Amino acid sequence: MTFIDDQPVIVSRCRHALFELNQIAGYIGCRLEDGVSLPQLAQEVVERGFTPASAMLQTVLADWSQSGLVHATDRPPASDPILIQSVTLGGRSFSLRYHDQALVDHVAPLFAHLQAEWPDGPVDNVYHLWSTHSLCLFSRDPGHASVLQLNQAGTIVKARVIQDVIQDARWSLALHAGCVSRNGRMLLLTGHPGAGKTTLTSWLLKSDFAYHGDDIAMLDRDGRVQGLPFMPTVKSGAWPMMASRYPGRLQPRIHWRPDGRRVRYLGLPSPVDQGPLPVGWIVKLRRRKGARAQLTPQQPMAIIRHLLSEAASASGEVDRPALDALIGAVSGARSCELHYDDLDEAAALLGAFCGPA
Repeated sequence: MTFIDDQPVIVSRCRHALFELNQIAGYIGCRLEDGVSLPQLAQEVVERGFTPASAMLQTVLADWSQSGLVHATDRPPASDPILIQSVTLGGRSFSLRYHDQALVDHVAPLFAHLQAEWPDGPVDNVYHLWSTHSLCLFSRDPGHASVLQLNQAGTIVKARVIQDVIQDARWSLALHAGCVSRNGRMLLLTGHPGAGKTTLTSWLLKSDFAYHGDDIAMLDRDGRVQGLPFMPTVKSGAWPMMASRYPGRLQPRIHWRPDGRRVRYLGLPSPVDQGPLPVGWIVKLRRRKGARAQLTPQQPMAIIRHLLSEAASASGEVDRPALDALIGAVSGARSCELHYDDLDEAAALLGAFCGPA
């Protein structure tokens, strides 16, 4: 916290940015620097005429937490969790420990299909979710806690899990792609935001493809791919269509992403095999109103350039072994661009492209 011409400002050192604050936000920032507890801060906000204080505090602190400006000093409760989920994803083991029923209701269903037997060895990451004075808190291992808004808790915990998988040294790159498989080979669906990766990935589940993930595909050093099989994330515009295609499987609870988009999750019928598979096909999606479904062959260089533009890695860079793994994966696959509008047409064309099941 600092002041410029009597204007309270938070300085983000990592982002080299200044954030202007109003009067009450400036007060909150100053008191946090003084080291006051969240319950005490909430009471002080009430005394200054802001009610309900918990809702206002949660909004402000959650925004600051997500921006990396503040963290909570509170620790998880010493009491036993009311629920422990043991989850395996991307070769890592996670323990999610819930100390609050509302957080169980909002977050636990997103990971239920990924639950596994308790690992024989140590758990890679332990997450705690709890609440204090109506504020939702989330911590990873012994690290600092973040403040969450309840309706954003599921999407933020999911993002943290993804980041931990990306940081695992066994993976060369995280590719932004939906992935389904047929006959032991992976079909990657990639494209710019809005191209319909999640929708088409989900649509293919009724076309003899096995689901592996709708957003992130992890590339190993041998050029094989393993999806992160979270439940498909369905944006609000696609809710009626998905509810009609998969009756009873679109979860009713609405979650808010940090970008303000409302999403619901499509329940999966059974766990999926999470093992890595060779890449058989890569399809870049271009959804255009009124377009007939059509596949156009693509040169490997164009596909590699696109995948690299949206890829992530543990180091934040693409080293030579990672680039070689990606080149090998793309070179061994059939690559096309799909122009489409109608999902049934697109699914039928992809089914023929990938051969019979």
